[in-house]
Amino acid sequence: MKIKEVYFLDFFNSLISGEKINCARIVDSLVNENVDIKEIYTGLFQRSLYRIGKMWEQNQLSIAEEHAATQIVESLIGSVQPKYNPSAQNGKKVIVSCVDKEFHLIGARMAAHIFELNGWDVTFLGASTPTREMIKLIEQKKPEIVGLSFNFYLNYLRLLEEIDMIRKNFPEQKILVGGQGIKNTDENMLKKYNNLFYFDSVNELDNYLKQIN
Repeated sequence: MKIKEVYFLDFFNSLISGEKINCARIVDSLVNENVDIKEIYTGLFQRSLYRIGKMWEQNQLSIAEEHAATQIVESLIGSVQPKYNPSAQNGKKVIVSCVDKEFHLIGARMAAHIFELNGWDVTFLGASTPTREMIKLIEQKKPEIVGLSFNFYLNYLRLLEEIDMIRKNFPEQKILVGGQGIKNTDENMLKKYNNLFYFDSVNELDNYLKQIN
């Protein structure tokens, strides 16, 4: 079920105005209409934040306004997640994190929730996890998958360095990569890695997890 344009515009206008209560009301109404969580993530939250990012780039919004909107969306993600029941635990583990110096964590948080809904045991590390700490945690948790997110293109080299370090220590580790940062870099660079997959959206991630579960 696609989100109606009138809902999106109401949400977006409320978001850039900082009207958190109205944003929450719109999200609640969508949940009550049984709108898929992935559609709320992509058709409402992601679409709004991408548009806000463009407005910021064009000096139509201040950094403070962009940050305020991001914080509203982050709080809404936290409030909406408990309203969707996960599948039974499948016994598989995943670590989801942003790469070192990457502070945009909303995409990673949504991805972590998609894993949870598919029955995975999720360790979510949030923003800017140092690579050495990630290596220690992989050794401790021994996850089936490590998910890495990056949105700021300047962190691309850090992403590659982290992948190389994971590969050095765990040659067979399956790695999933997501985030807008890849669109401003050379996506083909990731193709040189075995057992590594890039996902453009939570819909792609969800489809992939349903195939391997």
